[in-house]
Amino acid sequence: MVFSHGREVNGRAGSMPTTLKELAERARVHPSTISRVANQDPSLRIAAETRSRIEALLRETEYRPNGVARGLKLRQTLVLAVVIPDITNPFFGAMFRGIEDGAAPRGYQVLLCNTDGSPDRQRSHMHNLIARRVDGVILASTFLKDPAVRWLRHQHVPYVLVNRFSDEGQDPFVGSDDVAGAVLATRHLIELGHTRIAHLAGSSTVSTGVLRRRGFQAALAEAGLRSDPELQVESGFIEEGGMRAMDRLLDLAEPPTAVFAVTDMVAVGALTAAARRGLDVPGDLAVVGYNDIPLAARLQPALTTVHVPIQEFGSAAARLLLEQIEFGRVVPRRVVYSPQVVVRGSSLRGAEAAVAGGFAANGPGE
Repeated sequence: MVFSHGREVNGRAGSMPTTLKELAERARVHPSTISRVANQDPSLRIAAETRSRIEALLRETEYRPNGVARGLKLRQTLVLAVVIPDITNPFFGAMFRGIEDGAAPRGYQVLLCNTDGSPDRQRSHMHNLIARRVDGVILASTFLKDPAVRWLRHQHVPYVLVNRFSDEGQDPFVGSDDVAGAVLATRHLIELGHTRIAHLAGSSTVSTGVLRRRGFQAALAEAGLRSDPELQVESGFIEEGGMRAMDRLLDLAEPPTAVFAVTDMVAVGALTAAARRGLDVPGDLAVVGYNDIPLAARLQPALTTVHVPIQEFGSAAARLLLEQIEFGRVVPRRVVYSPQVVVRGSSLRGAEAAVAGGFAANGPGE
């Protein structure tokens, strides 16, 4: 930014138009029209040729709207908050990228808060964020029947839940069909001939853990296989938990020949445990994860996993949240993506990346 004669100059040179009035004179429109185009006002209705002329002028002058003034006018801070459980997990990095991509063009900044899976820490973040008057919250660390989510509802704060829900059907939500994804993953192992299949399960207090375990059990029942509690070990959602749970399974008198892990990071832990014992993957142990984080394709062997569009989770959540902010009401709209299995070397030797299952975004309420 350059300052000249006490006035902020927006553009490459001081001779360029820098005020809304000057820009409006060049574009032959009212200054408010320039402002609304610059701020990407979704309610603005103008001719396509006029919009193109204004946008070309904004690019030419490198004009940037005054975010502070806009926030004061709208009585907003133009800040969104994202609360996640594990900042080290690549899943949340990809999701956050999608949120920023959706929020930045609309003039919003995004704050990131990490809970380390602690309900107390999540609650503290919620109270601090609302005290700072953020315009909305995207929450990816919620628990089933989460009091923090119910508090957000009571405060009438715009919010969206991502990947996990609290009270099904009551909240704006973006995620995958976790039951269907787990069925596809387990069915893939069954079709390879495995009958002793283990599940590294997520927490029973989190929707992804509950639903993916349910899908695992449903696939076994569909195939006429017994659901053995001994082969279902809670691992949590991180790599270390996957290693510990896999070690426990491998210590059994009759260890499993295949395992479905609740997340890719848990699957990474299972692969590490298998490697430490000199086991061949997939010869001695086939492994399937969930999420298809970027790391999955780079592992050796590459990880078979359930693919979900992680970055699109973020951009869809940003869209839902901005709709609420702009229209002033919370609507329990749900965007649920159908998963697919990407088959790689951790389950099928010599496998090129292959896909099983469908992939689509369902609309509101589906």
